[in-house]
Amino acid sequence: MAHPVLFSAHLRPYPLGLLEWPFGAPAEVLLTEVPEHLLKRSRERRAALGLEGGETPASAPAEGQAEEAEATESTPVPAAAAATPAPASGSTAVEEARAAPPKPEPAYVKAAKARKRIPYWAMPVLAALPLWGYVYVRTLEPPPTGETDPLVLGTELYLANCASCHGASGQGVSAPAFVDGAVVETWPDWRDHVMWVKLGTDGWPAATYGANNTPVGGAGTMPAFGGQLTDQETAQIVLHERELAGEDVSPDNPQYTGLFAVANGETTLAEAVGPDDAPPGLGPLSQEAGVDESELGG
Repeated sequence: MAHPVLFSAHLRPYPLGLLEWPFGAPAEVLLTEVPEHLLKRSRERRAALGLEGGETPASAPAEGQAEEAEATESTPVPAAAAATPAPASGSTAVEEARAAPPKPEPAYVKAAKARKRIPYWAMPVLAALPLWGYVYVRTLEPPPTGETDPLVLGTELYLANCASCHGASGQGVSAPAFVDGAVVETWPDWRDHVMWVKLGTDGWPAATYGANNTPVGGAGTMPAFGGQLTDQETAQIVLHERELAGEDVSPDNPQYTGLFAVANGETTLAEAVGPDDAPPGLGPLSQEAGVDESELGG
């Protein structure tokens, strides 16, 4: 019959009841069954050595156990049995930080990431918009016409020199009116009209003026503008006054081709053709009144 024993590192049998755990705490001990033939061989070997006929005395186990206990007490604790050192606190904090799940993003951050971005090329375009608007507006404005158009210039000169007596629209105030063809009835030829504006009542040589033989000074005093205005400026005023009367004073009208040329600075009074291509010179009423040819200028 096999007996349960505990084998140490030296393969010496120890009874189970005599073993104490080196660390002072109870532990489960691994037991094994020793075959009978091994026990028999051990007894024979002990008998050959003269150890009391090969029987194991009762005190033998105790002595062997005492020796093993001494050896165990004198044997230092293996390094493997030492307490495992605790990990550093810094590494533990790093591991916990790595293991922590990321915080959810706020709603406004998600909305900002999902919003479409403005392309980079849009910034210089927006910066150039004011300049483009200025250029665009300038191209829409009509070219200035007041500096060259004789009708515009004639309007300005009329308002500055004649409107106070004849009215801004030619309706007449303290002087005869021009509207409804009145000025054309008085001066059928524009050349006589120009000469009247240049000479006025004081320079007109006859006692009457115009086709209706109006007494000079009977309708008020007419200032002489010959010394204040050039022939071109006088022609521009006459052009505007006849326009107020309802006349077509465009250069395409043969009645006013010569007047428009003088008002536009293309020719002089002495060289301008009369209505319907009449030869240059004084008008018929100016000739009857005795106006001198020198009044036409050079």
